[in-house]
Amino acid sequence: MLSRRRSGFTLIELLVVIAIIAVLIALLLPAVQSAREAARRAQCVNNMKQLALACHNYHDVNGKFPTGMYLHPVFGPIGTGEAWNNSSWLVLLLPQMEQQPLWNAVNFTIMWGTFNSGWRWNKVYQGNQNGTVRETILNSLICPSDTSPPRDTTNADEMSASGSVTWLAGGTSYVGNMGDNCLACDPTPGTVVACDGWVCRGPQLGHNRSGNESRDNGGTAGSGIFWAWGSNVGINMITDGTSNTFLAGEQIMKVTNWNSWVHANQSVGSTSVPLNYKQIGGNNTYPDVGNWTRQITFRSQHPGGGNFAMADGSVKFVKQTVSMPIYQGLSTRAQGEIISADAY
Repeated sequence: MLSRRRSGFTLIELLVVIAIIAVLIALLLPAVQSAREAARRAQCVNNMKQLALACHNYHDVNGKFPTGMYLHPVFGPIGTGEAWNNSSWLVLLLPQMEQQPLWNAVNFTIMWGTFNSGWRWNKVYQGNQNGTVRETILNSLICPSDTSPPRDTTNADEMSASGSVTWLAGGTSYVGNMGDNCLACDPTPGTVVACDGWVCRGPQLGHNRSGNESRDNGGTAGSGIFWAWGSNVGINMITDGTSNTFLAGEQIMKVTNWNSWVHANQSVGSTSVPLNYKQIGGNNTYPDVGNWTRQITFRSQHPGGGNFAMADGSVKFVKQTVSMPIYQGLSTRAQGEIISADAY
């Protein structure tokens, strides 16, 4: 009686099939990753579009964009050694971001924690009454491509004088444009900053308490849209054109200690360093999270550049290869730069 042979794959055939599958996966994986990144980038653009829309709704009601650093009347008039509430422009936007209950929960006469270094803080008004708001994560402020923890304890304005961590705080992937002012470098404008190799465009960011410089958004206040703790910036002050001026841009939360959305000092970025600039720390590791002079800036985990909301409400992708004069020109509101769209 003849035996019937069983059909099946030989070892060689199985190896060939496995090899083919591996090749197909290798070919398809980049396409899948690219599609996922495209979806994340589209969501990021939508987040920034909604943020810009909220800013314009605020402007429609108040005639100006929200101030970059809210000064509550309880802390005294400008120039008298006052402290500030330190509420960011994002806090002031909460009603326009459909976050009215969160807005109602903010106690503007209390600081955001118990930071005790004396850096423009009045200890009488310190406390954790705003802790619930401070720890809240707003998904609309988180870029899907930002792999940082959305809440952490490394935010700079909640550390004690000894550097110990005190409070949790929700982060933001989007920070307001303060302009091109240098951060603690103080060189002569127009000269090359020796330690970094690019040209300083203007004075060090600061607050001139002897006059009305900051209150009137003068040269020592931010040259962009958000920073001065005095007057707000209105569209009428953006003489360089709203379509050519940054309103806000991206940051990567985990590369800097200045990443909390409620803090004015942590929700702004400067173009004093290039887009996606990497600051190496003393132990030769990246990032140097505690160096505020090089970390309060714009960064993105989107390949090749980052998204920016413009003052006209549009959102544009800026390549990280953009030249520094163009990049810094896009961050100033009234320097007279003429910038074409194909320059970035």
